[in-house]
Amino acid sequence: MRGDSLVKWFGRLQIRNKIILIFIPLIIFPLLALGLLSGQMFSRSMIEKAKYNFKDESKLIMQQIDTIVKNTESSANIITTDIHRMYAERPLLSSTVEQTRFRNLMQSQLSIDLIIFPDVDSAVFVDTEGQIYSSYAYGNPNEQKVFTSDMLEKAKEKGSYGVNRWLPMEQRDYLVSDPAVPVLTLSKVVYNLKTGNLIGTLFVNVKEDALSAFLETARETSSDKKYFVVDGTQRTVSTPDKSKLLLKPEDRLNDSLRKTGSSVSEIIGRGSGRELVTVTYYDKLNWKLVNTISLQKLTADIHRNITLTIFVGIGCLLLSLLLAGKLSQIIVNPLLQVTKAMRKVREGDLNVTSPVTTEDETGLISTVFNSMVGRIQELMRTITNEQVRKREYELALIHAQIKPHFLYNTLDTIYVLNDLELNEAARDTTKALADFYRVVLSKGNEVIPLSEEVSIAADYLAIMQVRNPDVLRYEINIPKSLEGVKVPKLSLQPLIENAIYHGLKTKGSQGLISIEAYTHGREVIITVEDNGVGMSEEQVSRIVEYRSREGKPASIGIYSVHERIKLYFGEPYGLSVESRLGKGTVMKMTIPGTEAQGGSIDV
Repeated sequence: MRGDSLVKWFGRLQIRNKIILIFIPLIIFPLLALGLLSGQMFSRSMIEKAKYNFKDESKLIMQQIDTIVKNTESSANIITTDIHRMYAERPLLSSTVEQTRFRNLMQSQLSIDLIIFPDVDSAVFVDTEGQIYSSYAYGNPNEQKVFTSDMLEKAKEKGSYGVNRWLPMEQRDYLVSDPAVPVLTLSKVVYNLKTGNLIGTLFVNVKEDALSAFLETARETSSDKKYFVVDGTQRTVSTPDKSKLLLKPEDRLNDSLRKTGSSVSEIIGRGSGRELVTVTYYDKLNWKLVNTISLQKLTADIHRNITLTIFVGIGCLLLSLLLAGKLSQIIVNPLLQVTKAMRKVREGDLNVTSPVTTEDETGLISTVFNSMVGRIQELMRTITNEQVRKREYELALIHAQIKPHFLYNTLDTIYVLNDLELNEAARDTTKALADFYRVVLSKGNEVIPLSEEVSIAADYLAIMQVRNPDVLRYEINIPKSLEGVKVPKLSLQPLIENAIYHGLKTKGSQGLISIEAYTHGREVIITVEDNGVGMSEEQVSRIVEYRSREGKPASIGIYSVHERIKLYFGEPYGLSVESRLGKGTVMKMTIPGTEAQGGSIDV
């Protein structure tokens, strides 16, 4: 009872009040859902998108670092080759002057070898005689520290010739061009290729600045991102923040850094201190590229958009309440007029229109309604006219095809054949004539299978070939798959007649008429082709337009076939003509395939 009372109360309200009552929950509830759900959805989407972006960016940085590593190894190989050559050419006994000259040559060669590798900072070679050769200027007294350090022993741990040994990133005051900058060092033991004796150890240095330059470039897209590289001991070996270089990052990153293998992306921390951490592993040096960004800063724009959306929604709610009354008048009155007009149409009155008082959607409804009624009236007139035209075309086709002179000439031909005692030819001609007129004069469907239409055409061609043996011969090539396609009855005969009388009879020699059929997409193309005298462009144009200069059909037979095809199957179908003067003519009949015809056609 209470529910019925509520419905009756709502029914007594004015439309303005109904719109207001409906608008309030329609706006408030979506606003709440928008504020709660969109924040979660957009934040999750933003984080997932950031993960993919950071992974791709990290891979790009790793590729750049890998390029530096490969260039360093390539430079070491080149330098090793040059060292072999120089020691092979060096005299066994040399004076002080010769030693000085060799030192200068070695320094020049090391410098030259590094020119094509701008990422490599310096190269140092320590031979077994205790001599130190470098690509930079001599004079550092601390270079002798290499003999008391473990660098030579670490380089020899790999043992075999040609094997590279990467030493950890470190800051030292020997075997470097700038003691203030940490370096990543590649060591390589050099042996005499002929004797197998140890010549010395090569050290190639890459400054940390060369690596951190890529990290600094990645930060330029967002100052909130932090990039740094840690080694297997979790020391920071490259970072734009030099104060954290060669130190371990915060403890909260340890769990993420201990995960090896493929890239790892996860959220760490709690509350406002949560961060998105992306770790990319570089197995060649057992390094990890780490990217961190604050989630609060990452999703800051989303929170601002949510707040702005809520305020805009509240404003829209107030505005909708103010305009609800006016909206009801603008919408309801035109709708009532359209409804009134619809009732008259339902009662059978098509001479009715709905007044168009606005240019909005309600006005569009009235315009569309008026257009629809007009289209219905036009369609009914068109259907009536087409039914009349259809019968006229069929009648005209029969008159065009059943001409007395065709019958008389065929009978005369039969008489001559009998008189010449060509009984078999007379018999065949009589049978073809009977079959032809049996179909022409029979009642029934006006749309028949293509196989039956081809049979009628074959009878006609047989008669015409007997009458004109020196004028034509014919070929028929219809695939079995197309024999069931429906075509208008007596649609091929007018095309054949046109080919004989206008294409072959004036040729002066025997010609060929070819009838073929093939599929093109969902359509079937049936062609009647002759190699007769052809037509000029003006003649083709007149036939294509199916009109003569006086406005009447240029060929009642061809015009009737074209119009009947359009009546039965629709506007996209009909006849087309292609002809070249002196070469021949092709008439194409386009009809829908079996699937497009929908099985059968009622006529």
